[in-house]
This record gives sequence, C-alpha cells and structure tokens, in this order.
Amino acid sequence: MKRLTLLIVMVLIAGAPLAQGGGAQDETRITLRHEVLRMINRDRVAHGLKPLELEPEVSALADIYCERQIRNRTTGHFTTDGQPPYMRLSFAGVNDGISENAAAWSANYRFTDRALHEMARKSQAAMMAEVPPHDGHRRTILDPHATHVGIGLAWEGGEFRLAQEFVRRYVSWSRPLPRAAAVDEPVIASGAPAPGYRIEAITVHHEEIPLAIPAHVANALDSYRLPRKRRDYLPRLNSYLSKRDDGTFRFVREEYTDGRRGDFTLRKDGSFSFMVPLSDGPGVYTVVIWVSNGEGRQPIAASNVSIRVDKPVYAYNGASSSR
Repeated sequence: MKRLTLLIVMVLIAGAPLAQGGGAQDETRITLRHEVLRMINRDRVAHGLKPLELEPEVSALADIYCERQIRNRTTGHFTTDGQPPYMRLSFAGVNDGISENAAAWSANYRFTDRALHEMARKSQAAMMAEVPPHDGHRRTILDPHATHVGIGLAWEGGEFRLAQEFVRRYVSWSRPLPRAAAVDEPVIASGAPAPGYRIEAITVHHEEIPLAIPAHVANALDSYRLPRKRRDYLPRLNSYLSKRDDGTFRFVREEYTDGRRGDFTLRKDGSFSFMVPLSDGPGVYTVVIWVSNGEGRQPIAASNVSIRVDKPVYAYNGASSSR
C-alpha cells in the first residue's frame, strides 16, 4: 500500500475555534472519525460494495500511531521503529488481515475544526482519484473483502495525520498465536473460518527483526508488503476405502498435484489447528490464513499475525541459561 503526503499552506481564519486539547479535541476526533467513515462507505456503496463497520479498538491503535508520527516527525506507513503496518498492528494485538492507507498534512499554524474536516475530505478525494497502476489507496478503500475499518487521527500545531486501517475479519481464534516465541518453542494456533468460508492455505513469511531507522528513512518508504521469503502449507488430505463395482474395496490416498498430502488438520466443522514451523531461525514470522467461500474467487488473506522469534526458551520461562 502507498502513502499519501499532502503539504498545505492555508490562511488561518481569525477568531475561528482551535481543535486542540481536552474535551474539545475528543469531540472533534469523534465527529471527524465518523465523517471519514461516511466518506469511505459512500465511495464503497457507489462502487457496489458493502459499507464497513467502524472498528473502535483498531481506531484507538491508529490514533496512537498517528500521534507517534507527529512526535517523530514521520509520515506514511513507517515511523522510527521500522515496523511495517501489519507487524505494528499485530504486535498491538490485532489478529485480522490489515491493509493501511495513510495521509499527512503540514502547515505553520494550528488547525481549525473546519480545516481538519477539509483535509480529511481532500485526502479521501485524492485517494479515490488515483488511476492504475498507481491506485493503491483507491484499491484499498474498495477492497471487496474488507469487513471493518479503523480510523486514526491526530493533530498538533500544524501537523495532521490520518490512518485508515482496513480489516478483513474471517477467522475466529480459539487459540490465538503468541506475539513472541523462543527459537525452540512449539507455536500452535487454532480457530475457525467465518460461516460459509473455508481454510484454503496458510503461508508463513519470514524477515529480519526490524531495526530503528531515522525519520528521513521512514519518510522515504512510500509502500510496504509482506516479505517474499515464505513457506506454504495446505490442509491435510484424506485416506479412505472406496468400493469397486465388483464389491471389493480399494485404499485411496488423496494427494496434491505435487505429491504432497498436506500439512495441517482441518476438522469436519471447518476449524483448523496449526503448528507454526520456525524453520528459518530468529526473525519475525508473519502467519497468513487464506480463506475462500468456494465460489472460485481468489482466496482472502484473513490474518497478518507477526511473531518475534529471537530468544531461547529459558528467556521466556524465567529459567537460568545454565539449566
């Protein structure tokens, strides 16, 4: 996904109330958040898509991120910790699939309520005006598989940040993945797809643990993606007896076209259990659950759960390294 950075110079209207501080700022944030939600859903409905529900917890996390952006003087999808959006939100507890849009505005004065609403409106309009192949924001807004959206907002002085976190919620977790694990620790997850959906595959992406980066480097990163290094896992296939026409039976062992039999268990009710192979050593492993509704469409990335793996098991259970 790409970021949208907008720099503005406007004339401050004398006597206009400032949207800064205390209860007034909270009231402005609430009304502005719902206005951004209204614009997103207006554009989705105009393209034949379902409107999205506001996700309060993800919105709160997005608010925090926007505030950090202003504090660190960064824009876009990264700040000085070097974490991409899927990792940042996963480490904060989000289990769903996430895609992010971001916008930033700067001026040399504090913003009025009117200016904040106008910047949000212009940001949405600019995203929707994009044309292929440079239309990442527009495609994210019009994601047909999104179910919810978190909307983050922050402003201070002449800095304004907006983040739209589009959520794909298709998995309920009975055993969520941890966010940190030892290099030699079993990591197990289980859950079930939403009604009408089925688990098609699980991919595990691996990358180095992000390092802190200066603000100018963060600002130069205008897009993000999951790492190319990945391993693919498929549901385990069945073995069964099949009756022949002559009344005898034969043993059938299902296989994929490459000869594999599958890697994880799917139960009759569609639920799954999966042990994440930490085969690539220390780093960050991001687990993507792929689901479909069986209508021949492309599978949906229904999770971006990142796990930091960089310590031996004794570092997590409080034991001494000499044991």
